[in-house]
Amino acid sequence: MLITGIKSRPVYDRLHPMAGGLRHLIAGQGSGGAAMLRLIGDMSNEQRGNSTLLYSVESFSGHNHLQALQQAEVAGLEVFASNQELIDALRERLGDARMGTRLYLSGSESFIGTAMQAANAVDLNRDEVLREHSGTLVRRVWCAHCDTYTENVTQRVFVCPGCQLHLVVRDHYSRRLAAFQGIKADGEVPGELPAAEELDT
Repeated sequence: MLITGIKSRPVYDRLHPMAGGLRHLIAGQGSGGAAMLRLIGDMSNEQRGNSTLLYSVESFSGHNHLQALQQAEVAGLEVFASNQELIDALRERLGDARMGTRLYLSGSESFIGTAMQAANAVDLNRDEVLREHSGTLVRRVWCAHCDTYTENVTQRVFVCPGCQLHLVVRDHYSRRLAAFQGIKADGEVPGELPAAEELDT
């Protein structure tokens, strides 16, 4: 059977100021802005003065908190048109990060997963990162056949934009790939596809 029944998703946090942080890097997208604003409100004046916000206005849910974030009394705010642009900037920031940096992530599962890959690349410790999921649980899927990532998948079976194969989405989430795995849907019997259904998102 192609679908194992094993279900897994990352366990998320609720953003709160981390003690011992000398610098606070707060990155979010779309509806994740609400958690960013709550976090800033919970911080001391000193923590806010050592905080930099990275915010992408790309949103899967249509929510945008840019105007409120622009009013936040923090060291800096950088705004990006796309999640990928923010992730690229985050990689640079983390590459230059010093001891005492704390990372806060908020947004879609796809955004958080990709941002965690950047954090893992610089060996940021798990106790130096908090992640809060916001918005829909649409899936990011990795094609096991052509290595293409597809965002916002909501159907159990879909056509891969990379190799055009019909893929079935497995329920197991890979932290290494920051995605769910998609495998050939008719691998056992060519032309025989599983029933179409909405994913449990």
